[in-house]
Amino acid sequence: MKSNELAFFGKIAAGVTHELKNILAIINESNGLMDDLLELLKDTPFPHREKFQRSVKKIEEQIRRGVEITSRFNLFAHSIDYPSADVDLNSIVRQTVSLTQRFAALQNVEITESLSDRPVILFTSAFRVQMALTKAIEAFIKCMSGSGSILMMVRKDLGPPCLDFYCEGECCEKVVKEAVEQSDEWQEFRELAAILDMRHEWRADGGFLVFFPGVGVREWTA
Repeated sequence: MKSNELAFFGKIAAGVTHELKNILAIINESNGLMDDLLELLKDTPFPHREKFQRSVKKIEEQIRRGVEITSRFNLFAHSIDYPSADVDLNSIVRQTVSLTQRFAALQNVEITESLSDRPVILFTSAFRVQMALTKAIEAFIKCMSGSGSILMMVRKDLGPPCLDFYCEGECCEKVVKEAVEQSDEWQEFRELAAILDMRHEWRADGGFLVFFPGVGVREWTA
């Protein structure tokens, strides 16, 4: 997809998520009004009061969930705004985990993150990095069966900033180099990693490391 097409997609997606958040805000206000009325009428008996109260709480929970999802997608849409920009690696990982959790859950795989205690700023394409990491995750999930988990850990103790992938659970034995590297998703990951100058290697225990380029990488000190 051309850069101008990506920019158009990002602009429309960002606009749609903004409108969805407005809709959720109106629903939240209406739900809050119902909750206030129930509180005002707490001494007035009427049938199905408990059902109304439970419904108000469920609506509140789903609104919160909807706002979180649309906010995440809005950030993703805006990641296309600039070909390269300063971006926090922690934010990229958090966003990637959020976007892939649904796909992983369908395969009984849980995805979590362990972030650095301070921002790690990269000058890169946030959109392409998220796409590359998603392809790597899809390759891991494809080689898993049963239940398991993938932990993405931001590390700064190995030289340049990197991500350390840990796979745990009963399916981990199937997440091996040979199986993963045969998938189409892995080939797409490798192509994107080459474009982004991201180095990657397997650990002796079967884990996986992704290193980000040293040029343009710095720790945020402000």
